[in-house]
Amino acid sequence: MDIEEKIDVFREMTLETADERVTDELSSFENSLKQTFEEHKKEKKNKAKIDLEAEADNLRKENNKHLAQLQLKQQRDLHKKQQQLKDEVFTQSREQIEEYMLSEDYIELLRKQLQDALDFAKGEEITLYIDPIDENKKRLLEKQINHPISISERPFIGGSRGVIHSRKLLIDNSFLKRFEEVESNFSFIKAEEENAK
Repeated sequence: MDIEEKIDVFREMTLETADERVTDELSSFENSLKQTFEEHKKEKKNKAKIDLEAEADNLRKENNKHLAQLQLKQQRDLHKKQQQLKDEVFTQSREQIEEYMLSEDYIELLRKQLQDALDFAKGEEITLYIDPIDENKKRLLEKQINHPISISERPFIGGSRGVIHSRKLLIDNSFLKRFEEVESNFSFIKAEEENAK
């Protein structure tokens, strides 16, 4: 083999080796790029998943906040409506009491209350009171129970009161007291339970 042939063989071998090396390096670089790309895709998917979970969590929180505000508004509206209805009920009740106070039954109720207070005092000194609105019934009631009656300085919507001084005891049969008791204990839940019975 002459030198030219040797050079050609050497060139071919060198080129083959270089080709193999380039192919290997290219394959290695390609694999490295693919791996980097896959890692990048995986990282992006994980970040997207985390972002999606965070956004879903934010939406849940926002939804819960909105729901809580809505429930609070409904409770306020319900309370306002209940208060309005309660006021109407007690206004109607007062009107019915005012009508009742014009009847003979009311005079009989006053007489009985005053007599019961006298009986309870058992001879001890007692001051009996009626509401200023009932001043026109004073003489009749005094005759019926045979005891003096005072007109209260403070209105109490009707009914009667008595004070046994020695015991510092107030006998309160006023409609105001009954109203205050009923009003303070009144609730629509109790009213619904009583209606269900």
